Order: sequence, then C-alpha cells, then structure tokens
Amino acid sequence: MPLDDVLFQMRQTAENREHTLLHPKASLSRHHNRFFGKEEDHRLPYKRDVDRIVHSKAYARYIDKTQVVYLISNDHVTHRGLHVQLVSNFSRGIAEILGLNLDLVEAIALGHDVGHPPFGHEGEGYLSELSEEYGNGIFAHPWQSCRLFTEIEPLNLGLSVYDGFLCHDGGMSSPIISPVFGKTWSDHNEEKMIKLQDPDRNIFPGTLEGCLVKICDTMSYLGRDIEDAISLGILQRSSVPKTLLGDSNREILGNLAADLIKQSYGKDYIAISEETFNALKILRKFNFEHIYTHPKLKVESQKIKRSYRILFEFLLKELNEKEKDSVVWMHFAHNKASKYQKSTPPIQMVVDYMAGMTDSYFLQTLQKLILPQFIELN
Repeated sequence: MPLDDVLFQMRQTAENREHTLLHPKASLSRHHNRFFGKEEDHRLPYKRDVDRIVHSKAYARYIDKTQVVYLISNDHVTHRGLHVQLVSNFSRGIAEILGLNLDLVEAIALGHDVGHPPFGHEGEGYLSELSEEYGNGIFAHPWQSCRLFTEIEPLNLGLSVYDGFLCHDGGMSSPIISPVFGKTWSDHNEEKMIKLQDPDRNIFPGTLEGCLVKICDTMSYLGRDIEDAISLGILQRSSVPKTLLGDSNREILGNLAADLIKQSYGKDYIAISEETFNALKILRKFNFEHIYTHPKLKVESQKIKRSYRILFEFLLKELNEKEKDSVVWMHFAHNKASKYQKSTPPIQMVVDYMAGMTDSYFLQTLQKLILPQFIELN
C-alpha cells in the first residue's frame, strides 16, 4: 500500500475516533473550515493550525511582550509568551476531561494574544487613542490577532480558531458561557466589525472550545499575577482576599478547574458555580486595585504614553513623505503580500507595525529614530 494511502487511513481512523469519543457538541476535524478551502495533510487540521501558529513570526515575538509588569529585570515575571502557554496548559487539562477538541483549544490559547502591542493593555490604550485621533478608528487586540494571521502574516487557519481569537475576552461577564453554534465566515466578518466599533462588546464564541479558553484566559492570569506581585515585593500573601479559591496560584487554579469540570461536564455550555464566580470577581477586583494600578509599576507610564505618540507621528509622517524609503516600509511592509501593500492605508501600516513590536524593539526603534546618536567619522 502506498505511503500516502497509509497516512490517509491513519488520519481517517483519528477522525473516526473523535466522532466516537468526544463530546457530542465538540468541534470535529471533519467540520474544520478554512476560508481558502480544505488542505490535504496527514495531520488533523486543528493540529496543523497549532503548528502554523507556533512556527509563526508573531508567536516568536511573544517572548519579549509584556503581560502585566514591564521594564523590570526579572526573568521569573510572566511575559506574554508564558501567559499563552499557561492558558493552553490549563484549558487543555480541562478540555481532555470534558471531551473537547484539544488541538482547537491549544490553537486558540496559543494564538489569542498575538495582536497585543508593546507594554500590554496600557500600550493598547495608547495606540488606540492615536489610531482614533488620526481617523483610523479604535484599536482592539482581539481584532488585531485575527488581522495579523489573515492580512499581515496569513496562515489560513480554521474559522473556529479565528473566532476563538476574536471572542477570547469578556470571560467574566457571566458564570455560564454558551456558544453560538453554527457560525459562518460571514458571521465572523460581521463580528469583527462589531468588535472594532465597540472593543468592550462581549461576543460569544461559536464552539465549546472557544468558550473554555475564554474563561480560562482570566483564570490563568489572576493567581499567577498574585504570585508575581508577591515575588516583586509589592504584595503580601496575607493581603489576598480570603475566598473559597485559596490565596496561592496552585490553590486557585486547582479549585477553579474542579468547579469548572463539575459545572460543565456533559453540558452544551461552559460554566462555573455562582459561589466560584463571585470569588473570582473578588480576586479580579483585588488584582486591579492592588497590582495592575500599583504606583510602583506605573512610574514610567507617562514616558511610555509620550513615546507612543512621538514614534507614531514620526513613522506616519516619514511613511507619507518617503514611502518605500521609510522605516515602516523597509523594516515591515516590504516583504508583505502585494494585496497588503496596495490596499493598506499608511496609518494602518503604522498601527500594524507598532502593534507587532516587542517591548525592546519599541524602545530600540525610538532611540534610533528620535534620540541623537554619536557620529562616527572613520
């Protein structure tokens, strides 16, 4: 039997196993939907999506993107790359028990934050203000994650993966997250426009896997951020609110996972109990008040805000004046698809370029373009 036929039969066996073993409403490989059509491969399609994400340039840049704490020399503080791995690990462990598609869960978890600009949510706010001020509309990182892997670094992922990216935020809106089954590409494109007009709009995923990652995203960072704050000396464990979830990351994740599994097993939705939901809200409120806005972590905020404006305005002016001789073109747009080059307005190119920067690259670019350099005469 030819090798290709053997591989095809093995894949068919794997697909049949999904149909037999997974949750009745789980996302099956046979229903995987790529915009540009089905692709033949020995891998199951959502596994192929995971591989494409992990091998992308955007994924490589996670390593130097801020999660919460920035401009602090500490190798143990969570960065964006570690965060998405923690989300993936946590949600996959739950998905395995619930009988969901592990590859889809992993793809959504690993790729959902690629649209984040430098310096986390703070940087996102600064970039959005500038984009809107200059007539380009609001910037929203879930929308940018979809844009990055469709327009900037096209990967032709499955519809449910992009849908998971777009809908991953807002997991604390309710203790029950019910999927909107049966979404189409048209639905997805419409929801992207909705997200861009109202970044705070809570859009529900079209799959159980997307719903799981949506809630696990929040669960994965709350306890971890508490541990980071304690290790940095800005928080004492004794000050963490006493809830049924515990006061350490290990306890919090263990209790959350157990409750989520109990409340979601065999259901057509993802849920946690009211008691756990209320405890989670208490911890989230505590983190915002005592970690995310802590004065010691925000001493450079105004400098970062000014730097965003200085770099944004410099890059936009230079691109408009020098076009293909500009920094944006030579360091970013020159190797993009012809469609991107021809159809993307200069201001959107600048937004895309800055959104893709790592924290260090942002600072290096600012220093190189704005600050005077020593002159070498020899």
